[in-house]
Amino acid sequence: MSQEVQLAVEATEAVGGIGTLGINLKIFLAQLFNFTIVLLVLWKWAYKPIVKILEERQVKIEKSVRQAQDIEKSVIKIEQEQKALMATAASEAAKILEDVRVSAEDRKKVLLEKAKDDVKAVVAQGKVQLQAQKDQMVLDARDEIGKIAVEAARKILAESIDEKKAQKLAESVVDKMTV
Repeated sequence: MSQEVQLAVEATEAVGGIGTLGINLKIFLAQLFNFTIVLLVLWKWAYKPIVKILEERQVKIEKSVRQAQDIEKSVIKIEQEQKALMATAASEAAKILEDVRVSAEDRKKVLLEKAKDDVKAVVAQGKVQLQAQKDQMVLDARDEIGKIAVEAARKILAESIDEKKAQKLAESVVDKMTV
């Protein structure tokens, strides 16, 4: 067995410590050199551009998120302003309606007072007209009574009548006056 161990030690020394693992040092170094070149090429022309693109994309996403947050804040602010404007408009509309109602009530009162004054004026004018017509009727009645009295006196004088007939004639004249 020692001879076999001796052979293994000689083979190991010839190939090296790595050779025992089944690795050829020259091929390993060539592969390591090739891997390093591929790694440097990929680093320079693939990794850096990809990282740059990813960073730009991240910046764009962050910018978009900030813009979205700003837009959301603006929308909330606009909604609050809109609510405030609607409340203000509603209160102004209520105030205007109240002013219009008060104005309408005032106008109604003024028109009613004017109508009452107009009615009073018409009634007063009617009273004046009635008084004038009454006065005219009294004047007309006096003229008629005077004419009738003159006519009765003329008839009484024209006929010599006794007292009974004169009484009847006077009653008929008075009856004509009342009709």
